[in-house]
Amino acid sequence: MPQGPKLIARGGGSINPRVLAEQLHIPLSELAELIGVSRKMLAAEPLGKKGRGALLPLVRLLTQATEIAGSLERAVLWFKYAPIVPLGTKTAMEHVRDGNIAAVHGHLENVYNGVYV
Repeated sequence: MPQGPKLIARGGGSINPRVLAEQLHIPLSELAELIGVSRKMLAAEPLGKKGRGALLPLVRLLTQATEIAGSLERAVLWFKYAPIVPLGTKTAMEHVRDGNIAAVHGHLENVYNGVYV
């Protein structure tokens, strides 16, 4: 799979939480809540190891979704608004907020492999 949408990285490939929040059309505080860390941790310059570790699963998820959807914009729309029917009625964003990112990764892996169960 590709390294990830370039818009969520900066020089050297490090994750930029502010740009990621912009791409998701949410404030940095909501991004922090989404991944279960403090806003202060995400606002730190440079981003610390713990902040990068918290963001990385989301970046990987969005990378998977972007590859399937064909663009970051379409992946973001799916992430925020489309319920994942095999997992119930919640969106990917709601599953991530609930700490269930592994199930969303699994769903995307199934979609990528042509399994729509």
